[in-house]
Amino acid sequence: MGDRGDMERDAADPTPTPDPEETRRRLTSEVSEVESAIALVASGSATRITLTGLRFGEAVADRFRADAGSKGIRIEPLPWPDDAGCDLIVRRIDG
Repeated sequence: MGDRGDMERDAADPTPTPDPEETRRRLTSEVSEVESAIALVASGSATRITLTGLRFGEAVADRFRADAGSKGIRIEPLPWPDDAGCDLIVRRIDG
């Protein structure tokens, strides 16, 4: 059992410690979603896809931007106001 100082510190910092395994799973999932969206648009099956609720969207977009551009695809991040993530639009450059 902690002392009163521990409880006061916990109350002052309500930010939970991120779970590294959950972070890894989420990042892996978001990378897969972006790769799939790029492939779908590149195949011509869709002209535009919006991925929503991405925590690592901007970083993943940066990682795939050059590859997508070489396929005629643009990745556009739509940051959330609270800087907690973003949505991504994956679309044909000519569309």
